[in-house]
Amino acid sequence: MVVTKQAIRDVLKLHAEKYEMRRELPSRTPNTVYEVILDGRRAVCKVASGDDAHVRKDALATRYLAERTPTLVPRVFAIEDDHAIFEWVEGTTYNADANRALRERRLRSAGKTLALFHESTDFDTCGYLNCRDGKLAPDACGTWADMLTAIVGGWCGDLAGTRFEEAGESVLSFVRDYEDAFTAVSEPVLVHGDYQPENIRFEDESVATVLDWEFCFAGAGEFDLCRAEREFFDWHTAPEGDDLRGSIRKGYESVRTLQPTFDGRRHIYRAILKLDPMRFFEAWKDQVGDEDEVAKSMCAFVRDELEFARRKL
Repeated sequence: MVVTKQAIRDVLKLHAEKYEMRRELPSRTPNTVYEVILDGRRAVCKVASGDDAHVRKDALATRYLAERTPTLVPRVFAIEDDHAIFEWVEGTTYNADANRALRERRLRSAGKTLALFHESTDFDTCGYLNCRDGKLAPDACGTWADMLTAIVGGWCGDLAGTRFEEAGESVLSFVRDYEDAFTAVSEPVLVHGDYQPENIRFEDESVATVLDWEFCFAGAGEFDLCRAEREFFDWHTAPEGDDLRGSIRKGYESVRTLQPTFDGRRHIYRAILKLDPMRFFEAWKDQVGDEDEVAKSMCAFVRDELEFARRKL
């Protein structure tokens, strides 16, 4: 669905007498996003451009967090089913060309901030989040093992009939066989689900704000940590290599203790998270050279991580 400039104006009229559309901003989600001025106040207007935009969930999650960690997310000025308006927060994105000391401090701050979110939130059960009566409410997934099985099962559906189908099924079988390892994870928190460089703004060496909560769900904070590590270090466009790999975790653990059994589960999470780019392999394979070799290495990565997990659990 194409969101026209007139549609943006119609939204702004609902919330301000005087408004100005400044520029369209990049978006990784099915939303059209604009920098705007509303009654003299700089803001961000996000309008759904697809059925899976989840703009209301993004806004409700941001408001929920603003009540608990007010300096780490934007204020929310308006929430509707198909649009939301957020405070504009100054900040810069992660710069892989900055000096090593600054990058390390920023990575630690990113880890610490993620832990603060997890430490400040709690749910009665794990699950995908629905918007109900102006609040976020988990569906009936139940335990973290149930939730993880649902996530992997859904991704396996996407991989059916592809060169990665076997890799997906092996991960799903492993998660089911080691269900007890995940059932032991308690205290569901708000998982960002897309904690990566483009969604974090920094001021000097510290996180200024975290954006785009469309993919959030109630689950294990340690999974969010592993996904963040993937985005900063393991994605094919990741800004960092192994040199600073431990920095995010150190920042996280400065706030929130990880269970001793986390290291075993971490290998399973790494295998699970490798299934994600497999789902979209056809869309990005041209960016990485020999597609057959890349596909083989991805499958080998999954096998190796499952074997590492098997030894530790």
